[in-house]
Amino acid sequence: MSFTRKALQFTSPEYVMGSEKIPALNASASRSKNGMVFISLVNLDTKKSQKLETALAGVSWKSVSGLTLTSPKFNAYNKFDKPNTVKLASFSGAKKRGDKLAVELSPQSVVVLELKEQE
Repeated sequence: MSFTRKALQFTSPEYVMGSEKIPALNASASRSKNGMVFISLVNLDTKKSQKLETALAGVSWKSVSGLTLTSPKFNAYNKFDKPNTVKLASFSGAKKRGDKLAVELSPQSVVVLELKEQE
């Protein structure tokens, strides 16, 4: 399956559960008022890591950093007496490869990347 969302283009494998099929990867990109570029990525596959590589049309950047949501189980949640069951952690699975963004997402993961623009 191929997707185009303004400057973000990628191909996603299918995630199959029973007779249902959906794209395993979902992504969106946004630019803040001050020019920062953020990319949100979700890997819906509960068992397989997924790789995504994309060129970002119209975006000049030199480095990437990210955060991911982590928890011991996919259905975990925070409670008043356990507020850090689901928490943010540093994400290091994204790299600049030439003019492309290359990302490896763990199974059932949610990641937000921040691209640092050229100076």
